Amino acid sequence: MKNRQQELPEDFYIPIPLDTNNITSLSPFLVPQDHLGGRGVFMCMAVFTFFLFVCGTSINVLTIVCTIQYKKLRSHLNYILVNLAVSNLLVSTVGTFTASVSFFNRYFIFGPTACKIEGFVATLG
Repeated sequence: MKNRQQELPEDFYIPIPLDTNNITSLSPFLVPQDHLGGRGVFMCMAVFTFFLFVCGTSINVLTIVCTIQYKKLRSHLNYILVNLAVSNLLVSTVGTFTASVSFFNRYFIFGPTACKIEGFVATLG
């Protein structure tokens, strides 16, 4: 196993020992990750993260809209709240939605480049 050809980028890490010579057969960008959990586990996680996406997005949009619409809410302290709402909206729309889609499909369907972009954007929030 130590003389295996490098089939994936150097920054790709799989935290489990592999029992196969074909590392791409376990790639999270190519095939469902059934070795990490059953279909039911992935579906429960997909439903939960979709619930977080819907609730998080709607609550943060409501916070931003109410602050814009009502002048009485435009105080210095509420600007901090709006800043947190914008940040959380970014995490909810990018990170949580992407996680929900990935859990539903049981692998990351958007590819390695989108994985890096999603990780960066979700971390910004």
